[in-house]
Amino acid sequence: MEILKPKFELGFDVFAEVSKIDSISSYYLVFIENEKEFFKVVSDKNQIKYYNGIKLEIGHNYKFRLQQITDRRPSGPNDQFTPVNYLDIAQCRNFDKTEICTESSFELATASNLKGLYLRKE
Repeated sequence: MEILKPKFELGFDVFAEVSKIDSISSYYLVFIENEKEFFKVVSDKNQIKYYNGIKLEIGHNYKFRLQQITDRRPSGPNDQFTPVNYLDIAQCRNFDKTEICTESSFELATASNLKGLYLRKE
């Protein structure tokens, strides 16, 4: 008898549109957004893509399993978030010696169901 292990991934699901795809060094930068959230998803170009995976296309909506890396929102319920310039509060992270930063209203994230530009089929 085969024992099935439960599929468990950390993070949260976000259904969002791919608005832009860029790259730096050995990483893809996938900009996704919906009416409430904006993320710059970092994905390693050198990962082996999913067999029968779905290749991302700009303008299409997908479900991403995100792990958020940066969060520049106010911390308290009464805090006001009105920066003069988003560049003043940009946050950067190193990905294997490549510095990648937040951009405009886009927070940094990774997606456990994304390898390169291919999403795992549900």
